[in-house]
Amino acid sequence: MTHPFTFNDLLGTLHQWHAHLPDHCRGKNTQYSILDAAVGPFGIFFTQSPSFLDYQRTLQQAKGINNAHTLFGVEHLPCNNQVRKLLDPLTPSALDRVFLTVFAGLGEHGMLRPFRVLHDQLIALDGPQDFSSQSIHCPNYLTRHTPKGHTLYYTRPSPQWSCV
Repeated sequence: MTHPFTFNDLLGTLHQWHAHLPDHCRGKNTQYSILDAAVGPFGIFFTQSPSFLDYQRTLQQAKGINNAHTLFGVEHLPCNNQVRKLLDPLTPSALDRVFLTVFAGLGEHGMLRPFRVLHDQLIALDGPQDFSSQSIHCPNYLTRHTPKGHTLYYTRPSPQWSCV
């Protein structure tokens, strides 16, 4: 059995990928690298803070270091405007290489198997809820009334909604 596709594998892919991005801001006066602009905001997927940048700055002030640096290798944390200045000129196809590499890595390590159903078709499970039922629920579940008058209990994809 092969090792799982780890966080470090993912991060390594992101670091390799940045080298292939067109960096239109190269020059003497550039303080922020395309890596800092591209990989830093990726961290938003790993924090529960509504503002990745504010959270990193708060950590930096309180602890003297931040997750963008320790987890993602970001040397200089650019502000939102600087991230946009560096990334907005990129075409979506510039991201194809990293997406395909990560997708292939997940597939090679068997991590997509649970998402293959109905004749081995890969399905996406991204959405505003991860469970719903007309009978199974707890006090933390959200409710919605269907057009037929039934009560539908559901959860959002967040650990705070768990009854366990």
